[in-house]
Amino acid sequence: MIIDQNLRITLEKQIPALREQVRRLYTEYDRRFGLKGAAVPVTFGMETDVLGYYAPGGEMHSAMERFHFSLLFVGSYAERAISKEDRLDIFKHEYAHYMQRNMPIPKEYMWKAGKHGSDWKYCCSLVGAAPTEYYRAGDALIRHDYDKLLKNIWKDPNIPVLDIHHREQAYKKDRDSRVLYQTGETVTHPKFGEGVITGIEPKDGSVRLKIRFRNEEKMIDQKWLKRSTFKKPR
Repeated sequence: MIIDQNLRITLEKQIPALREQVRRLYTEYDRRFGLKGAAVPVTFGMETDVLGYYAPGGEMHSAMERFHFSLLFVGSYAERAISKEDRLDIFKHEYAHYMQRNMPIPKEYMWKAGKHGSDWKYCCSLVGAAPTEYYRAGDALIRHDYDKLLKNIWKDPNIPVLDIHHREQAYKKDRDSRVLYQTGETVTHPKFGEGVITGIEPKDGSVRLKIRFRNEEKMIDQKWLKRSTFKKPR
């Protein structure tokens, strides 16, 4: 993407205000969590494929520890402006990565590894960041269920019960998806009486049959049908 020079100038003029916004936000979190995120350098660029990142120093994008943000996303201009809430969420997202590397995380939140693992999501819960790996407009306004998100389901005492339930549901779905009839076969419906199958339409979790009754044709789930006794397929 070629950046228009006037757009570049417009966005770069916003750097002091944006940097101050980041500093104020991070200073608040530093006081709350005993960290020093506000002292980490904040840089800006014109990346088109990344909103921002936290580089812990000696890794990733630079040997220098820093927060970095793309002006094309956090800056304001008419064609591509994002909401104030979404901009703040981007800043919170990266501070959560800083916390992930610079503060002790309770063991109960260390059950899933990775850059956006359970420890990072725990940090998101502390600062109110959207616990999603990729940016989606409006996520900052959603009320996220952190308690549910941070629960290690494999340590849930109800897992055996849930597992049985899931297996029962899977069995029922598989059973109801099996085709039990064939075209030309005569079947009986409790309301419409006897009819002949003229078509079969398998569905996810069910099978619908097209049946010609005496005066009409209907689509009916096969579970409501019975084979007509002593009737052979026509």
